[in-house]
Amino acid sequence: MHFTTIFATVTAAFAATATALPTERDTGAAVANVIAVNKPLDGTHSSTAVKIPFGKLTHVDLPITNLMLKSVTVTASGVAAPDVSKVTCQMYKDKYGVQPGSAAFNKKHEAYISTNTVQFGWVLCYVNVSPASA
Repeated sequence: MHFTTIFATVTAAFAATATALPTERDTGAAVANVIAVNKPLDGTHSSTAVKIPFGKLTHVDLPITNLMLKSVTVTASGVAAPDVSKVTCQMYKDKYGVQPGSAAFNKKHEAYISTNTVQFGWVLCYVNVSPASA
């Protein structure tokens, strides 16, 4: 009988813990706003806004011919948005980020990938750092 009481108490404690509400999570984000342009030689044209999280190799299933960095958005509390002029992005052909699919691009210089439509691939965006001093 003593075992039954202990077992019931332990079970109740685990049940209370399991149903507890999770703590509030920060739902903020830091993204580079990239425009995926598809403008092949046949004259068709489309552009799609894509949010690329900083520091995360990101894949989107889109046809493209070039990529442009438009702006940055930071919604995480207490985090200042970086200057868009200090952001660089690059497309890769593989999910590991080892086969470049474009030149690096930024706010001033877009990436011209092909005159014919190709797949978006994977894109990585990051904030440039100052070179280490010697």
